[in-house]
Amino acid sequence: MTIEAAQSSGSQPVSTGAVSTVLRLFVEIGAGIKAFFRGSHPASAGSCTENAAVETEAVAPAQIPAHAEAEADARISPNADNELGRQEIERRRNLVRTLFNDFWSGEDQKPASFTVRLDQAEDYLNERLAANGETWRLDTETRAMLSLPPRSSSPD
Repeated sequence: MTIEAAQSSGSQPVSTGAVSTVLRLFVEIGAGIKAFFRGSHPASAGSCTENAAVETEAVAPAQIPAHAEAEADARISPNADNELGRQEIERRRNLVRTLFNDFWSGEDQKPASFTVRLDQAEDYLNERLAANGETWRLDTETRAMLSLPPRSSSPD
């Protein structure tokens, strides 16, 4: 069965099977893109809740190949931070921002300086990063990589 694609003298008949195949491909591509962004940025959908942490933990083992083995004392090369892509740096910035906002939400008495607030939240941020399965922590090098201010020298 064929249909006319347009009402012109030069139009060619188009098979409905071909049209449905193309439409199906578009739907699959859209679903793949949506799944990619959902899997790459679990915390960017708003706040990092316990459900988001559980979902992240449920996805993580499926992403590790079965034949991969980790050494007990394996270290990440210091050059790895320099090789992070722009998207990964932005993902980490968004995650830190979300966790930082969680830490300070509901607090009426906040230090005036962002740097002091970040310093006070650092332990909490690192605990939440670990709970979410992140292998990196907020430290001097990470702050520089994420364009965050260094630790203040003033006492808390």
